[in-house]
Amino acid sequence: MKRPALFLTSLLLCLTVSLAALTVAHRPNTFSERENRMLAQPPVLTFSSLWDGTFASAAEKYLADQFYARDFWMSVRLYIRLAFGQCENGGVYIGKNRLFLVPGKPDEDAMQNTLRAVNAFAARHRDIRHFMAVVPNAICVMKDELPIAAPGLDQRTLLHTIAGALKDVTFLDTTDALCAKSSMPLYYRTDHHWTSLGAQTAFLAMAEDMGIEPIADYDVITVSDSFRGTLASKSGVTDRTDTIEIILPESDVLYSVTYAQEFRTEGTMFDKNALNEKDQYAVFFGGNHPLIDIQTTAESDRVLLLFKDSYANCFVPLLTPYFSRIVMVDPRYYYEDADSLVLRSGITDVLYLYNAETFAGDTALADTLAEMTE
Repeated sequence: MKRPALFLTSLLLCLTVSLAALTVAHRPNTFSERENRMLAQPPVLTFSSLWDGTFASAAEKYLADQFYARDFWMSVRLYIRLAFGQCENGGVYIGKNRLFLVPGKPDEDAMQNTLRAVNAFAARHRDIRHFMAVVPNAICVMKDELPIAAPGLDQRTLLHTIAGALKDVTFLDTTDALCAKSSMPLYYRTDHHWTSLGAQTAFLAMAEDMGIEPIADYDVITVSDSFRGTLASKSGVTDRTDTIEIILPESDVLYSVTYAQEFRTEGTMFDKNALNEKDQYAVFFGGNHPLIDIQTTAESDRVLLLFKDSYANCFVPLLTPYFSRIVMVDPRYYYEDADSLVLRSGITDVLYLYNAETFAGDTALADTLAEMTE
């Protein structure tokens, strides 16, 4: 072997051994602020775990999560990929000014099962109004900002399929309204959620079909200019941040918010403590909860049951002047009888509000809507 090659091989071997030793020696981190998730911890070696392979699998995850100077090496990997012309890292397309979640393939079976459950639920409650809004994602609305090598995604076909499968449920199409304002910050640049402006744009497009006459004036409150969301965490991009705004209709309606599973009531929909955490989007309701019950002083006889994903968290503040009560259910965490909830809460309206990427693969909503049997 020639001396330069031998030297390079020896250098790489020493670097690998040193990093492995440092990985084993350093105290394991429990949480990644950058990725906003718990990290794997040292596995326990037992005869059974060694025999069935679970120890090896757990050890592999541990070494991947606890590799010494992991964040630094993730950044190195990112910039090497960008230098070679790649536009994706960690399941995220990296545009010049915006990050996009690489879309997953829709789960056709799961989606059809969900739509059957929605139709069955509407059939059991024909005396109330049913609405569905499945909103397109940034990769559809903001596709002009995609990197050149990344394929755009027109979710209109998916939404048309959903709308066509509904019975006794009014589909609220927001795509045209959002696309018409695609030059505005409707989605965060570093996160997979839409902004409050995106939510307001959709609400104004939905209002007429929901029988709502929107209030003309809104207050816009900036609560953060340092938000760095999940797409930044996934991709390793750290050179951009977002602004979080709260948009509220100008109204004298008061409200109280009860977090049913936590047995507590608050006088606000906003958690300012979240602005000091990694996930600043949790400023809306402190994140996701199984059941939230909002009582308002609105002069309305309408009571809304909202089945939702996290896109609804910044949307709900826009609804308080129009309903005397809003019951928010996140099917991912809610395991009680939805039919009983309708009856005991005096529900007059049901709204399903999801983003298209989540709805296309969701399995929780169908379980929540299933009719309970004795």
